[in-house]
Amino acid sequence: MITEILLEPAEENVETPVLFEGFLEPGAQAAQALLVLGKVARTRFWMPPSMVNRLIAESDPVFTADRTTLRAESFSPCCGVYARLDLLETGSDGEGCTNVDLSEATRTVLAGVVARDPLHLTVRGEGIQLSTLDGHNDESRVPLPDRWVAGFAEVAAVTANAVKTAELGKLETRAFLRRLPTAVGRSWAVPSGSGLRLTSRPGPDSIPASGLHRLRVVEPLIRFTQGLSVYTRPDSEVASWVLQLERARVVVTLSPEASRGFSGEGGWLNALAAGLDAPELVAGRAGHDVVDGTWFPRELPSGSAPANGRLAKARELVAAGAVRLLPDGGYEITRSGSVQRVRLSPVGCTCAWWAKHQESRGPCSHVLAARMSVTEA
Repeated sequence: MITEILLEPAEENVETPVLFEGFLEPGAQAAQALLVLGKVARTRFWMPPSMVNRLIAESDPVFTADRTTLRAESFSPCCGVYARLDLLETGSDGEGCTNVDLSEATRTVLAGVVARDPLHLTVRGEGIQLSTLDGHNDESRVPLPDRWVAGFAEVAAVTANAVKTAELGKLETRAFLRRLPTAVGRSWAVPSGSGLRLTSRPGPDSIPASGLHRLRVVEPLIRFTQGLSVYTRPDSEVASWVLQLERARVVVTLSPEASRGFSGEGGWLNALAAGLDAPELVAGRAGHDVVDGTWFPRELPSGSAPANGRLAKARELVAAGAVRLLPDGGYEITRSGSVQRVRLSPVGCTCAWWAKHQESRGPCSHVLAARMSVTEA
């Protein structure tokens, strides 16, 4: 093939196992999708006042290969937007994971890919190499932010058991994406004919769409999009928006509010309090594919999930004997002069965390401590 001659790869370290090597087709679609992931990783969709003058470290896609699919994933610096590109039926050469920055030089190479231009990608444990008709560029592996590790775990928690709640055709998808809001707002999406429309009031078939302006990051992919599917769970405020592309898809999962990052949620806390022993889940080493309803391995090359403060405090309360069962079946938790009352059915607590969040972001430490006491009894 003429493209194989023109894109002859540079010399590589053959001693390093190849996770994937091949052409991404269509080239322009793949290039734009990778640029979208890079843009997600560089865009802070929410800026708390305490961070206005603080520099935020950037990181770009995590590439994961599992012999059938090559995935590239990224989070926004605020950790409220998760984006994943699934390149389907790639026939990847191996299994593994690497994390790289998409530098300005690499973004320039990707931006030069048009129409059916070839785009050759090699993924190894220590980085990636991109080659096009105009040149090539290498990116070495970089450290993975711990916040991303926590985010990977929490996204899996909120998308597990999600079901398809809407599906749009090509024309309806492109029309909907072009009408996305430009400003922060609380809204829901509801079926309207063969498409979706936004409303300010929830209904029985409504899809959570708060902060939907964040989905505008996929605008460069509108011309490639063949359809859109939305996945939600009845007990969750999170929606996953899945763009169908040619032999690929892009999944964008948005946190319930622009000011909430996935890394601060507590989706696994109840399961951990009940004795869940699945370190790969809470350490971000297992990803969830909301489309297929399956799990895929993600052996992260670096980073570790920060310890959850509520879980640590709950364990301290139990170990200190601070949890007391009351005659009415509730619990009294006394610690450092503070007394909180907890009930498990229906669940509730007298603490400030519960008053503000209930279980929308996982339970408070007192509810966790009560549940752990039941498990240990």
